[in-house]
Amino acid sequence: MSDTPTVAHVMRAFLSPTETFIGNQITTLQAYRPVVFCHHRLPNASYPFPNVHCVQELLPPLPRLLDSVSYRLARHLPRVSAEVIAERIEAESVRLLHFHYLVDARFFLALKRLTGLPAVVSAYGYDVSSFPRQLAGYGRRYLQAVCKEMDCFLAMSFDMKHDMVKLGCPEHKIKVHYHGIDTDRFHFPGRTYPPKDVVNILVCASLVAKKGQLHVLQALHEWQQRTGVTSFELTFVGDGPLRPQLESTVQHYGWDGRVRFLGHIPHHLPRLVQEYHRADVFVLPSTTANGDKEGIPGTLVEAMASGLPVVSTHHAGIPELISHETNGLLVAERDVTALSQALGRLIEDRGLRERLGQAATRTVQDRGHLPSRTVALEAIYDELLDHASNPRTLYS
Repeated sequence: MSDTPTVAHVMRAFLSPTETFIGNQITTLQAYRPVVFCHHRLPNASYPFPNVHCVQELLPPLPRLLDSVSYRLARHLPRVSAEVIAERIEAESVRLLHFHYLVDARFFLALKRLTGLPAVVSAYGYDVSSFPRQLAGYGRRYLQAVCKEMDCFLAMSFDMKHDMVKLGCPEHKIKVHYHGIDTDRFHFPGRTYPPKDVVNILVCASLVAKKGQLHVLQALHEWQQRTGVTSFELTFVGDGPLRPQLESTVQHYGWDGRVRFLGHIPHHLPRLVQEYHRADVFVLPSTTANGDKEGIPGTLVEAMASGLPVVSTHHAGIPELISHETNGLLVAERDVTALSQALGRLIEDRGLRERLGQAATRTVQDRGHLPSRTVALEAIYDELLDHASNPRTLYS
């Protein structure tokens, strides 16, 4: 048997099309052998990971029915389900558990209790911001056992760490760790920044309120009304419940030939990279919606890796990545006029696009490069395993 230690990545569903950040963490490990444990599968051609153990596939018919009913009605993992996974974890010689999302860690908390293995939990956004507010604060109470029993927590930013401390996670157990993206894949060394008659603006994100796509349309309309100029086209990559409203707004503005809705593009397809390379400007005005906050949006990092000048907001961990006027432009959340002015500057100023785009590339190559972030994650795993053998080492 290999001496490479095995880490179990645990989540309720493997793998949502928007959770490439989890898939990347699993598939890029070098010093650890990854296996996946989930409650149910989702089709995702971007991550055809072979070593996946699914509760619904491990259980015999009657317990499977019990598990399905329990999940649908109460999001509860029956003990028989937990025991089946724990047995498989032992068979796989797992030495470490990595839960993705605080909510998923709570759902699978019995695995921590049954196996006694050291465990780390990654938080990503809604699980720290909006979920604890649900059901008149029951969400917060639901997560308290996770805060008490897990060995280590990973926050994507210092802003998220602050929120996790308020939630009840022990501060000394929280490490700020950004997971990174494959910046080499999106890098565009041949990008130039010529004067353009029509500037291509890209928005890549799920079409939901916290991503701020409606604000983009409103800002560009305000700029057009102010200047009388329409020297832009706009592309939306992504899908979601906001799409009908966005399409209706486009029709109202008379922009049917100016705005493209491409829907979701699977992350593994070359076309996704092509859209970044085709664009001249990237905008993602993230905002807190119904208490839901971002971490650091992966598409923002992908855009910066491709050399695009970016416009975003003073929201969550974004200012920890983007310095206003240095490697991007930041505006206040929901400030449509400021967003309009920022986009207008980039449409009109080729030199500004070049300066910010090149600085953005340098930033994410230094701070977001996936292989280096994977090495950092493996170092955290090493600390946890060392702590399991020498309990005074992790936080001393």
